[in-house]
Amino acid sequence: MHRLLKRQIKKYLLTNEPDEELTRFLASIDQAYQQNERELSLIDRSLELASTELSSRNESLRREVEKQQLIQKELSLSLAALNATFDSTGEAILAINLEGNVTKYNQMAGQLFNSNILTREPLSLIKLKTVISQLDDTSRLGHKFRQIKHNPLVELYGQLRLKDGRFFEYHTSAQIQGEQILGRVWCFRDISELKHNEAMVQHQAFHDALTGLPNRALLDDRLSHGITYCNRFNTHLSVLFIDLDDFKKVNDNAGHQAGDAVLKEVTRRIKTCIRDVDTIARLGGDEFVVLLENLQESKISTVISHRIIDEIVKPFVVGDSEFYISSSIGISMYPKDGIDSEELLRKADMAMYHAKALGKNNHQYFDSELERSSNQQLQVENHLREAIGNDEFHLNYQPKIDLKSNAIIGFEALLRWNRAGGMNTPDIFIPVAEQTGLINEIGDWVLKQVCSDVKKWLELGYGLLPVAINVSPVEFRNKKLVEQIKATIIEYGIPPEAIEIEITESLFLDNISFVKEILKDLRDFGISVAVDDFGTGYSSLQYLHELPIDILKIDKSFILDLSNQPHNAAIADSIINLAHNLGLKVVAEGIENQASMSFLKHRGCDIGQGFFMYKPMRSEELMELIV
Repeated sequence: MHRLLKRQIKKYLLTNEPDEELTRFLASIDQAYQQNERELSLIDRSLELASTELSSRNESLRREVEKQQLIQKELSLSLAALNATFDSTGEAILAINLEGNVTKYNQMAGQLFNSNILTREPLSLIKLKTVISQLDDTSRLGHKFRQIKHNPLVELYGQLRLKDGRFFEYHTSAQIQGEQILGRVWCFRDISELKHNEAMVQHQAFHDALTGLPNRALLDDRLSHGITYCNRFNTHLSVLFIDLDDFKKVNDNAGHQAGDAVLKEVTRRIKTCIRDVDTIARLGGDEFVVLLENLQESKISTVISHRIIDEIVKPFVVGDSEFYISSSIGISMYPKDGIDSEELLRKADMAMYHAKALGKNNHQYFDSELERSSNQQLQVENHLREAIGNDEFHLNYQPKIDLKSNAIIGFEALLRWNRAGGMNTPDIFIPVAEQTGLINEIGDWVLKQVCSDVKKWLELGYGLLPVAINVSPVEFRNKKLVEQIKATIIEYGIPPEAIEIEITESLFLDNISFVKEILKDLRDFGISVAVDDFGTGYSSLQYLHELPIDILKIDKSFILDLSNQPHNAAIADSIINLAHNLGLKVVAEGIENQASMSFLKHRGCDIGQGFFMYKPMRSEELMELIV
């Protein structure tokens, strides 16, 4: 019996045993209770199962919500990172839909383009064409848009110039999602600085850094164009090759900064002398070239050359210093003197050197004789190089005598070249050797040969008779000259007093303080110094007084025929008196007759040299003479 029914019977019914009818009734009730118990149990079980399933689903839903929240957070972070990357890139990026509207842009786009254009209207209404309205020439993109219309998948690259002068490089490609084209992405990069640097490099490649003038490369190009123009329109052009005379003294005396200032002023002055259509170029150093085009007659070249010469000869003021220089100009004409730029420049250069040879501060036109002379010079140079290696040089020695005692007191070493063909005279090959720098090697050979001969004479007991060696101004510019002379003398073991150095007055036009330093160094070592060919060049009495020199040599042009040339006699007499007043000895070279020798003795000249006494001779003959 059901427990609840038992409690109720016990509580409400008598303790007597129930009758049969009551028993059946109670059994029915008990059955109802049992049925209810089973149903309640089933309900509880059903509720329990439902609750368990609901809890499980609720947990699954909670986990799904957390998962979605995590995904959302990750997406937000990823999107933030993507936007940060999008905004931090150095390129301006614009996403454009198929209607041509801007759908997205980054911060750089707002910086590169006018930000007002991107913010004054809703984003969906901003057109790409509105953005690029800042371009200097929007028509340049027209061709690109036609390409895109023809092929929506095409990738395009290019460069654009904005109205404000900036340059942009761009790249555009289709924006695709799956198989659907959403629009295009345009990327822009500011390359203004790159363009500026490229322009600078381009300018530097074709212009002189100091003056900003065209250089040789650009000059060649303009010459080529000028020649083409001449051929087409039957006109002429001329090339003016300008070299500044004695410009080196500006750098030597005042420094390269002052020299640069002078070069800039030279540039300005030349520009005032030529037409706007003409070209002025700097080839380097103190060399300039002016190209005159579209000429109908050559006299224009003459007129402009005179202008340039007159302008450059005016004083140059740099700081507190004032400089005077001049210019030598060589002129070649097209088509008379050449058919290309190289030939025209080469021949103008020849003419310029001819102008220098004629005294500087003038202009000269090229002619065929100059080319013949230049070819001869080249031939001499080639033969000189062979002569050094083939031992074709030898020395002659001309005795110098004391005009009081007629005793030999020394010699002058004279270089001779054993080569046939008419190019072996010093007047021809020495200038070529100086121009090519071969004079340094030749001078070194002369010094060693003299030292060798002097050593031999001393060993044979002939006594100390100094030998004079001519030193070129070119050799003097060699900063190692003094060390080389000292080293050679020490190497051969002869006394320094056995060597005398002869220089010319032209050396005084160089850096005088540098010359003074070298001469002092040589004299301190024991070598005497003579000024050769005195009276034919430029000498300041102040220099003669200040420079450490021992001897003045009167040039032979003043010694010839002294008895019949009163002017020469007066000059020779003046030089002798000047030298003695300065405490210097005097040597007269070129004595060829008794009258000249007698005059010089009477005037008190110390030393004589010439064919009248002794001709130049080889070392072997000299030893016989001394004996």
